[in-house]
Amino acid sequence: MVYKECNVGSAKPSNAILKKHPHHLVNHVSLDSIFSVADFCDAAMKLIDNIHARDKIPLMVGGSMMYFNLLKTGISTLPSADRLLRDELEKKILTDGVDALHADLKRLDPNAAKNIDSHDSQRIIRAIEIITSTGRSLNENFLSEQTSELKEKHTLIEFGIFPEERAKLHERIESRQEALVGDKLLEEIAHIQNIFDISAEHPAMKAINYRQGLQVVEGKLEKSKLFEKSLFATRQFAKRQCTWMRGWENLIYFDLHEGEEATEQLKKQLNLLEIV
Repeated sequence: MVYKECNVGSAKPSNAILKKHPHHLVNHVSLDSIFSVADFCDAAMKLIDNIHARDKIPLMVGGSMMYFNLLKTGISTLPSADRLLRDELEKKILTDGVDALHADLKRLDPNAAKNIDSHDSQRIIRAIEIITSTGRSLNENFLSEQTSELKEKHTLIEFGIFPEERAKLHERIESRQEALVGDKLLEEIAHIQNIFDISAEHPAMKAINYRQGLQVVEGKLEKSKLFEKSLFATRQFAKRQCTWMRGWENLIYFDLHEGEEATEQLKKQLNLLEIV
């Protein structure tokens, strides 16, 4: 949703909803740039400070558990993206394949290479970028001084919608999926390719729905298989989200049908903050 051009497959709120209920970081950048987790944390912290300065309470909503966790606990101060180096590494993938790039990483930092999948081009590129920029191993960078933690600066009220019955969740995913994949998605991807000429290695094109849609556009997947493949990927993603939530500290759980209960609980929590 952060990318202006990704509207269909991202389940982005309609323009009418965005106008009525303004969202930050939706339609934030174009596809000619890459929005990293570090960019997210930096932008989110600035927004939180700005919202507090207006005597408002920031509400963070979404399913990006890794991003929220890093925002909550802080991330290592890592170097920003190096566009020239990334272009060079992406060209190497096109000419020699991602395995060759993984071999380069293995020579630079054997331990990092061992912990990164040999086909995960995005993480391989970022690892090489960090190592070459700092002259230190990936682990040494991660152990370096961290940014300030959101949980140390602010009181957090953390709610999670956690399905007790997995079948109900699967029903919801399937009914929603029909609106996300189809001709409109394929048209959007073809339009994106015409404008930006981006590869399958761009993070947006590796996202669920876009990854499968691009495979159809490029003739690598039958159109009749698009719904099935994207549905399976979404269910797997939901499973990973539930795994994140099981180990989430201080999370208050609500089932799929407990929206009213969650609303009342939130009101009580906010009233307690005002009293304090």
